[in-house]
Amino acid sequence: MTSKDFSRHYEKRQRIGETTLIVGLDIGCEFNMMCMMNAKGKVLGEHKIFNSRKGFEFFKSVVDTIAKRERLYDVLVGFEPTGTYWRKIIFYAKELGFEVRFVRTTALKHQRELDESSPLKTDKRDAYTIANITREGKYIDSVIQDGIYRELRSLVNLRESVVRETTRSKNALRTFLEDFFPELSRLYSSMCAKGLLAILETCPFPADILCYGEKRLLELISKSSRSKKIGETKSRKIYAAARESVGLKRVGSSDRLRLSVYLEKLKRSECDLQAIAAEMTKVMTKIPQMEPILSIPGAGITSTGIILGEFGDLDNFRGAKQAIKYAGYDPTGKESGKHIGRRRISKKGRWRLRKTLYLLSIRVVRVIPEFKEYYERKLQGIGGSGRKLARKEALCAVAIKLIKLIFALARDRRRYEERSKTVLLAA
Repeated sequence: MTSKDFSRHYEKRQRIGETTLIVGLDIGCEFNMMCMMNAKGKVLGEHKIFNSRKGFEFFKSVVDTIAKRERLYDVLVGFEPTGTYWRKIIFYAKELGFEVRFVRTTALKHQRELDESSPLKTDKRDAYTIANITREGKYIDSVIQDGIYRELRSLVNLRESVVRETTRSKNALRTFLEDFFPELSRLYSSMCAKGLLAILETCPFPADILCYGEKRLLELISKSSRSKKIGETKSRKIYAAARESVGLKRVGSSDRLRLSVYLEKLKRSECDLQAIAAEMTKVMTKIPQMEPILSIPGAGITSTGIILGEFGDLDNFRGAKQAIKYAGYDPTGKESGKHIGRRRISKKGRWRLRKTLYLLSIRVVRVIPEFKEYYERKLQGIGGSGRKLARKEALCAVAIKLIKLIFALARDRRRYEERSKTVLLAA
């Protein structure tokens, strides 16, 4: 931990004043356990808050009563985000004007054992521990956002689930072809190739292709190919593969039904992805930080949407260093005496954000000369510690520089310019 980190922790600890009421919430599906305490750690009350209108009204009345009785008018709510259950009570607390903050799951686990030297877990104990962590200023700085950024993040989550469903459909389709027509799957690199889908919808099995005829097969493939010559070559190979196929010969109605279900799922997933991309674009047009990020060569609508959806409003970050830490790209390692361990990234931030930034780093290294130069210097061990980095380590270093660039462009509301080396290479 650096001196700046200690300074920031001190600031958060100082934020807890004599008039602060700390509320710790252990989130649950049916009810939430609440523990209230003052700045000195004295427990002022413990209650169950049910996820219902009466429960929420009870939450408000209890907090108001304790705040008035103890003369604590600054309410700070700390909670551990559990699944999606937390959103209802937390957004309600925000509507009441309370400040709300995340508490890390790892911090809760370690603090629980420190308090009583026992791994025992109960709702009441967790609520107390969360309140205590919040009182000590060990909560996360992240601002809990609603509105346009919540919508965008919901779309990002939806897209991730659809992408996974698409991958499952592709794998199922590939497995199916391995049984009945293994040669066909090897002639196409992608399960979403237009020519392949056209064949699977019209004449999916070797016997079907032989009955369909080579001439009609050529017409079918030519419609979805980039050129007639490619279509002719592909159709000859497929027809020859159908004659020599080692796939299963017996094809029943249930096999054809399986194939149609896989194809329908794949087509539906592709349509859903297009619809999500269109909605993401629509939502992002309301965010002023979209254009600066989208102006970076290599950044597309999807990557920009994921970056904004995961980061939220970049104006809420105090600096690029906090954004790097939020993404999980902050360096971590062990030092003791003369021993200095190898540095790695912490990976404690948003995994989807980290993955997107890594993939974007691969693209910017190819299309932006300054980033390519920086990447090659890292590989050669020029500058810094002088140690030659592996390819993945160098790309992580590029991702860190990329976050700094994104933060600078979003902060200043300006587009990327290739000659802006002062922004690109700022320490």
